[in-house]
Amino acid sequence: MCNWHMPVCVKCSVNMRCEKNGVEVLDIASFGPYKIWAADKYKCPKCGNEVVVGFAREGIEHFEEGFQELVENARNHTQVIEVR
Repeated sequence: MCNWHMPVCVKCSVNMRCEKNGVEVLDIASFGPYKIWAADKYKCPKCGNEVVVGFAREGIEHFEEGFQELVENARNHTQVIEVR
């Protein structure tokens, strides 16, 4: 049983639908990529507004082994949303 409510579009008052599981959210700091998270992208079926929700419990930080390879792999194979 799901213990959270699906995102709701404020403009349209409808449940948003999962557009893509497994997008990557990349936090960018002043020095470059800082932390990467796995998440899901939802979209309003009426107006097309999109949001990212369902983040993993923990992200992977820039100092962790394999971080650069993970970022490059994500950029080449999945949708990456960069947050500045």
